[in-house]
Amino acid sequence: MPRRRTTVGVGAFGRPISKDLHEWEILHRIIDNKQPLTEDAVFLLLYQVLKRNQGTILKCVRSSKVVEDYGYFYFTPDIDLLEVRKNGTIVGYELKGYKKSGRGYTSPSYYAGLDEALAYLINPAGIPSSEASSTGSIFDYVYLVHPFQEAFPSGLEPFAELLNRCTPIGLIAVTYSGTREIVKAKRNPFLNEDVKRQFLNHFDAFRSAFEYRLNLAQR
Repeated sequence: MPRRRTTVGVGAFGRPISKDLHEWEILHRIIDNKQPLTEDAVFLLLYQVLKRNQGTILKCVRSSKVVEDYGYFYFTPDIDLLEVRKNGTIVGYELKGYKKSGRGYTSPSYYAGLDEALAYLINPAGIPSSEASSTGSIFDYVYLVHPFQEAFPSGLEPFAELLNRCTPIGLIAVTYSGTREIVKAKRNPFLNEDVKRQFLNHFDAFRSAFEYRLNLAQR
């Protein structure tokens, strides 16, 4: 099953195409052909839901351009999907997907990505120097996002309970029919309003991250 890198907004033979139209074409290809829910497929499916909120969404955010004379923001691990809602709420999503294995694809383990989602709670790891404290996170809420092509795994319910009791992290399931919030995220206790405000004030330094390419399985 070959893989092809798809650039949203670039059609056959490199011809430009409406991004909205192209996204829907790719989306229907994934759903109708039951293509494996790779991480990029999960991104596109979740993105179609989140963009109804009319916020701003960035993909694979690792660092910003230089911010005036301050330097730059640096995230580690990189943020798979960053949503800034219209009311200024910032949400980070750690995405997992099916991966190529031999001639097929394997699903992520039920706990995959938990370590990275936990790191979101204290991200960014580096920010421009300022008088404000640099300790803490820009994220109001953090979600772990998993794909489910068939039945939910047996370990999901205890894992969901673990997230609910022991962490503020939420859990979202992405399927061919849509998304489902299994665990609702709680407010991030490491949120630093000063760092968040600085991030939002220099948000243009990240807008280029919205231009994205997708690795999609093709049948």
